Amino acid sequence: MSTSTFTTQIETLKWQAFHWRKNSSLTTKLFLSLGGALVIGLSSLMKVYLLWTPVPLTGQTFSILLVGLLLGADTGAASTLIYLLLGGMGLPWFTQSGGWSVFAGPTGGYLIGFIFASFTVGYFTDQFSSARRMPGLLFLMLAANFIFIHGMGMLGLSLATGIHSPLALFAMGSLPFIAGDLIKLSAAVAVARVLAPRDNF
Repeated sequence: MSTSTFTTQIETLKWQAFHWRKNSSLTTKLFLSLGGALVIGLSSLMKVYLLWTPVPLTGQTFSILLVGLLLGADTGAASTLIYLLLGGMGLPWFTQSGGWSVFAGPTGGYLIGFIFASFTVGYFTDQFSSARRMPGLLFLMLAANFIFIHGMGMLGLSLATGIHSPLALFAMGSLPFIAGDLIKLSAAVAVARVLAPRDNF
């Protein structure tokens, strides 16, 4: 088998997988959402606490963005919502254990931002093939991360701590995570480039 034939077959399989999940039944999408929530939950258990901020580093950014791309806007957002609902009901997979009180804490804004980030990545990568290729894919994931996750995270941090200075909020709620997020985003982009089909489905 030639290299070009093998590449074509792999691309066809990827196209068929994405076409299937896009057109699957509501029941199938629900099961996919539960699987996506599990992936996000497991990634949240990987966390590193820093001395200068109450918000830890986690693997969530990587999984949130990939779930959006792999499952699409509706199912990706549903995965994130299920993850949040189960955590709110007490499943201890938030960075601060579980329970509804977490949403009023310093990480609450980031958690809500996850929904919008996952939906945005899923929507644009489903609608536009250019969003599944470079540089569009990188730009999309950077925008979703820093506009929705960091933006809403700093807003929630302000409400939780009473800090209103934009510079202070940036220093506490965004700056410490930029380097780590860029690494996770690069990994998410690399995986997405391998798994996502080039053509519209």
